Amino acid sequence: MMLQLSLESMNRGLARFIGDMFDLFADHALFFGIVGSLCFLFGPSLLVFLERKERLPRAVVWLFTLVLTPVMMLLLILVANPQTYCNDPLPHEAFRLFYPLFLPLIPLYLHYFRAEHLNHPFQFGFMLVALSLGVFSLTIGNEIFHLAYQSVQGHGVVYSGARAWECAYLNSVSERAARSTVGTATLTFLVVQVIVLFAIRIRKRRQRPNSEGESGEPDVEA
Repeated sequence: MMLQLSLESMNRGLARFIGDMFDLFADHALFFGIVGSLCFLFGPSLLVFLERKERLPRAVVWLFTLVLTPVMMLLLILVANPQTYCNDPLPHEAFRLFYPLFLPLIPLYLHYFRAEHLNHPFQFGFMLVALSLGVFSLTIGNEIFHLAYQSVQGHGVVYSGARAWECAYLNSVSERAARSTVGTATLTFLVVQVIVLFAIRIRKRRQRPNSEGESGEPDVEA
């Protein structure tokens, strides 16, 4: 009985904390939007630069991993799934503008794939997975939703284009099928990316002793 009460209290506390965080983001949306945009656009490149110069403080890595990355991922997912009165999916002309958001992640991907040694492999891997998942939801996820909805419904989402309180026409059965397809694609993207990142670092770790052994052998002249 006491354990059940403590669990219920913890659940209420967690729900209250999450609600307070969402209220905080909503009340200071402009500030968090600007900070999140700057961190997303320049953060990965700055981390790679400092890592290569061996001047990357551990505190900065953990701050980016535990605070900034989850916040940026949540912001991307919230934009991908707008919590409006209608909760309409983003039209093509809206979400296709976000495809360039993959570009700031390229330096971190290249560094992760090419570096022989990483000082923070798990933190960098988490950043790549979380941020790319947010961009995936915002871009390819919306693409899959529209294609899946059209394949089931026979036509695309019908937007009224009139007043803000006039919602788009969505068939509920086709919408659920499309969102299920998006969920499957997102989970597949997540699992494949985690496997690839682990495989890359395991391969680099196995190659390192061989390269060190070859470099340590004395050259024999004929």
